[in-house]
Amino acid sequence: MVKRSNFFAMRWWIAPAMLAALIIVAPGLAGSPQTPAASGWVTNAAPIRTFSLWQDESAVRATSKVRWAAIARHNSVIVLNSWDYWLIPLLKRANPQVQVWMYKDLSGIRSDDCTSAGGGCGSCLHGVMDSKYLSSGMGYCWVRRYRPGWLLTAAGTKRPFEFRGYPRIWETDYGNRAYQRRWIRNVLADVRARGWDGVRIDNALTTANAYGVAAKYPTDAAVQAATYSALRTISGALHRVGIPAVFNVGYVTRFPGLWNRWLTPVDGLEQEFYLSHSQQPNALGHAWGAYQAEVAACAARHKTCWFHSGSYSPTVSARTRVYALASFLLATDGRQLLAVGDTAHTPRAPCRQLGRPAGPARRTGRVWQRRFTGGIAVVNPGRFPASVSLGGTYLDRRRAAESAVTLNPASGAVVAAPHHGACG
Repeated sequence: MVKRSNFFAMRWWIAPAMLAALIIVAPGLAGSPQTPAASGWVTNAAPIRTFSLWQDESAVRATSKVRWAAIARHNSVIVLNSWDYWLIPLLKRANPQVQVWMYKDLSGIRSDDCTSAGGGCGSCLHGVMDSKYLSSGMGYCWVRRYRPGWLLTAAGTKRPFEFRGYPRIWETDYGNRAYQRRWIRNVLADVRARGWDGVRIDNALTTANAYGVAAKYPTDAAVQAATYSALRTISGALHRVGIPAVFNVGYVTRFPGLWNRWLTPVDGLEQEFYLSHSQQPNALGHAWGAYQAEVAACAARHKTCWFHSGSYSPTVSARTRVYALASFLLATDGRQLLAVGDTAHTPRAPCRQLGRPAGPARRTGRVWQRRFTGGIAVVNPGRFPASVSLGGTYLDRRRAAESAVTLNPASGAVVAAPHHGACG
């Protein structure tokens, strides 16, 4: 979930040759984590693809054309609000291969997306109109005037309610088929008008109390049924006309099997807090395995899933970054995308080439590793330190030669083969 008034710019630089013994003290589960292997590799391209999400208007305006060009060169996908369509040609000139996607909210509409002074819609009096370009699938005033029943009411008050923690976003009846059809119609018109490459769809809800309990969907099961209906209808409609979509799903690891079930009707899902929701890693042991199973499931089913790790902050630790990167590399097949922290800053000379994988991830003692033609990704997701031989000499980011690594709990490393060179 991202607010228009806050800056969550997921632009992160990645250096696969970063080798570190990363020490953290983090909560986790003991045991023997398991991760299914990716089903194969489909491309000779670099295995690391990144995405960048921009929603704060002031940050977008403050970013120079030179910096936008750098952002385009270092990402596979950039997500913008619909009113920032003017950046599409600039980004495409800098990198013809970059995809520029539009952000849309699935289950909420904004009461500050109006043409009045300051953008507030108020009670939608005569003359107050919705903005032409919206962060949701439809305008607040249009709903109030023509479909007020699409504003969900709270279980306690029976009155329409705003998202808890996100004022001016009102929960809507995302499980209603008529609502879904209107959402599709409006979003497709927006895509076609400006030539967006895809749609990142936020707030595919899984829990009844994510932002407040709705009277119509008072249980997790009711919410999930309504959301699944929306995923099937919306993804199918967009897919039929060649528009890919990724749905951001919250709290999915609480519900075993849900990720796999919801992958079926969609092009991809997003895990917004892969391995970490803070500055440090939060998942190890079996919890780590649950996140890894998501990456592997997407690879096995050829889905373009997105994984964001850490809080939306520039202070996300290097430990979290390398842990996420190395873990991601264990299972991705090259179709999945990664981002970490608040990635607003332009990266410095990233090294992304590890070459092709030499096989699936394998476990050696407490350590998981996956070999590539140009390096190795190594992860210790357990509670105790562990060492592993690399079976040869590899370079860390300082070009120091290493033949073995010792990894502290919830830590990772990615080392480069000498013929690929180090990068940092």
